[in-house]
Amino acid sequence: MSTTPSTIAPPSAANAAKPARRIPWMLLAVITVLAVLALAASYWFFVGRFVETTDDAYVGGDVTVMSPKVNGFVTDVLVRDNQFVHANQVLIRLDARDYDARLAQASAEVESAQAAVTELQAKKSLQLATINEQAAEVRASGAELTRSTADQARYRELVKDDAVSNQVVERADADLTKAHAAVDRSSAALIAAQRQIAVLDAQIGDAQARIATAQAAQRVAALNVEYTTIRSPIDGYVGNRTARVGLLANVGVSLLTVVPSSGLWIDANFKEDQLKKMHVGDGVDVDLDASSKRIHGVVESLAPATGATFSVLPAENATGNFTKIVQRVPVRVRLEVPKDMEGVLRPGLSATVKVHLDAAHG
Repeated sequence: MSTTPSTIAPPSAANAAKPARRIPWMLLAVITVLAVLALAASYWFFVGRFVETTDDAYVGGDVTVMSPKVNGFVTDVLVRDNQFVHANQVLIRLDARDYDARLAQASAEVESAQAAVTELQAKKSLQLATINEQAAEVRASGAELTRSTADQARYRELVKDDAVSNQVVERADADLTKAHAAVDRSSAALIAAQRQIAVLDAQIGDAQARIATAQAAQRVAALNVEYTTIRSPIDGYVGNRTARVGLLANVGVSLLTVVPSSGLWIDANFKEDQLKKMHVGDGVDVDLDASSKRIHGVVESLAPATGATFSVLPAENATGNFTKIVQRVPVRVRLEVPKDMEGVLRPGLSATVKVHLDAAHG
């Protein structure tokens, strides 16, 4: 079977033009890819290699758990969940009647101890007067002894000349003996009175010690009364409130939590190989998952150990089945929060953190 030239159709003009149009499109695609790669390389060279990023970051804050220091029934709950409170604002009151009674008892013991000291000081004043009286008696008996001694000597001389009888001399001897006895008696009484002062001083010291003990108990009782009123230590928001009127609150049991409204930070967990050029003072950009606004900050500190080191069960790598795992180190970021963002930040919120490495550090 043969074919004639007239049966073979020439290639159409459309088919001949297809390769010519395909080449510019392919060239454009290649140029676009190269441009994107060039831009990416430029970004990495000028920006990217000076930035470390992590999304393992969370807002932190000094969240305060409010728990009572004394046991008691809750009589008043003065705040609601999520309410903003100021520092020193009263949050909860406990039944203070038992503690008021203990304070009154402690105050009475202080007054009793003070009265005992006053009584002892009055006794000391009276004893000092007695000492003065005994001292006067000693002086009087001494004067009598001097007179009796002189009389005896004079009568003994007179009896030699028969100027007086022996009876007079004997009476003078007896008077002298009595004078000696009176001096001894008054001197002993004076010494006893003086020693009584030392006894009273010791009793006063003991009573003053009882005052100090009673005053310490009074201060403790006053503190316990004060502890029945629970106040907010900071400005913040109330959360996790479990306190209810009539609840028996025990020491150390959480009644509510106060979350700070300011002074928050970011704890960003970076891989250990991201810390090579990171330093305190590096600038930080923070993007919260809960907000579209970016917050700026600076690196405040780097943790002294990895997060695993501070865990309850630290990793034990001295085994035969060791598998290396890249560790993460917490980095504390101090935030520069604008006023309109203070109500947005909440401890625990997730964030993406970018640290701009300072090239000056090398």
